[in-house]
Amino acid sequence: MTFAAVSLVVLLLPSLLGLAVSWKIDRDGHPSGWAGWATKRKPGTFPARLPLILVNQAILAVSAALGLYAIAGRFPLGMPSLPLLALHFGMLVLVDDIVFYWVHRTLHTNKTLYRLIHKKHHEAFAPVPAEYLYVHPLEWMIGSAGPVAGVALVLGIWGEMSAWTFWLWGAFRTLHELDIHSGIRSSWARAIPLYGVMEHHDRHHAKPTLGNYASTLTLWDKVFQTEIPPAEPRSPA
Repeated sequence: MTFAAVSLVVLLLPSLLGLAVSWKIDRDGHPSGWAGWATKRKPGTFPARLPLILVNQAILAVSAALGLYAIAGRFPLGMPSLPLLALHFGMLVLVDDIVFYWVHRTLHTNKTLYRLIHKKHHEAFAPVPAEYLYVHPLEWMIGSAGPVAGVALVLGIWGEMSAWTFWLWGAFRTLHELDIHSGIRSSWARAIPLYGVMEHHDRHHAKPTLGNYASTLTLWDKVFQTEIPPAEPRSPA
């Protein structure tokens, strides 16, 4: 399989699995003791949101296929050294996450953008995994700025990036989005400093006007003083 084909599988397969998990959680709820939502979810809402989720999944598939095919020659299939893999992976996470923070924060602080675009996502105030894609298509396209900036920076400095680094980061990014929208209580992930766990993002969904705009790293909410303390009273917006 080509780089672009494998990349599509890596990017899309977790989301497809997330659809199945989301359907079950929406219908049956979480197993006993697993639920970590800050607010109560209304069962049976997922099917009505599925068409928009599938539209955004299709946008991802088409745009990723075209973009990755165009630059496939910059992603050699050989395994990188561990230090280089870690460096490139870290740069991708940092650049993507800081861009996401400011885009996300702007979508909240600009009332027009929130009303016209981002409010759609917050209809899912107690989300299930696949609802990370329950967004206005314009937001989904704007959200690609972070990944594009991260990849462009690495390629601009080194000229190439191992396909394995890209695949690892792409899978991690999708799985993290599914996790923080899952409503499933975090366990071992809480021990990782500055890591954005489900509870951090769920507080944002429960009370979006207060903060928690970061995704992978809570560092940005701490630095820019937009973190919602765990003890903050929470209710649907």
